[in-house]
Parts: sequence; C-alpha cells; structure tokens
Amino acid sequence: MKLKLMDPATKMPGLQPGHVQKRRVKCGKTNCRCAHGKLHDAFYHVWHAEGRRFQRYVQRSQVDDIRAACEAHRALQIQLRAGRAEYRHTLARTRELFRMISL
Repeated sequence: MKLKLMDPATKMPGLQPGHVQKRRVKCGKTNCRCAHGKLHDAFYHVWHAEGRRFQRYVQRSQVDDIRAACEAHRALQIQLRAGRAEYRHTLARTRELFRMISL
C-alpha cells in the first residue's frame, strides 16, 4: 500500500515541510533493554508553521516516504523562490521600459 502524504500546511499530496529526525528514546517497558540504558531509535517528522514547532512520530516503514516528501517540498520551494525572483526582475524591467516610453 502506497502512503498518501499530505502537507499539513498546504494540503498538497506528496509534499511535507520539515525533516525527519532520528532520536534515541526509552519505551518505558520494565523488561526492555532501554530500561538498562540501551535506547531505541525513533523517527519524528518535524516542521514549523505559524511560528510554532510541530512533530509527529513516524513508523520505521514510512521513514523513506516522509523523507522523499520533505525533499520534494524543499525542491518545490527552491523553484518557487526562483520563480518569484524572475517575476521581480521582469516587473522591474517592465517598469523601466514604461518609464522610458513615457518620457
């Protein structure tokens, strides 16, 4: 079954802001190895929105999907920034041409 990822901020499938963070945690079971100091690996999806930090536990089987979605989101953001910069440049050039015409 393919996991359908949803971006918490934009609700776009396949995109996730943030990153996946690996942590060493204690599960709390009394007979577990982590009770004696050998901690478990746990993965969390961490992102920031509206000035707040959010996190959610990620199952080991979903880590690769979430990482790929985070990379896709970063790539999209890079493209959007480049597009905005190009738009600003085009707008400035258009204003400059209008000034030249109106003189």
